[in-house]
Amino acid sequence: MTNNKRELFQSLAMVSSMGISVVLAIGIGVWFGLTLDRWFGTKPWFFYIFLFIGIAAGFKNIYLIAGREIRRNDDSNQ
Repeated sequence: MTNNKRELFQSLAMVSSMGISVVLAIGIGVWFGLTLDRWFGTKPWFFYIFLFIGIAAGFKNIYLIAGREIRRNDDSNQ
């Protein structure tokens, strides 16, 4: 039962780190885009550019975290 709970908490930690990673990547992209728009007076352009960069970075983070977990599970099963 203890090992089962440990695996559950590890899975929960992985999923929550994925969510936090996506939200932070998008949030940083939006903030950076809005800041550049304010500095240069190009209202929506940098916002949209860095929004899409933030979304791409969030999905890349999910890919990396999931790949790391898959490799860790494969190593522990051998």
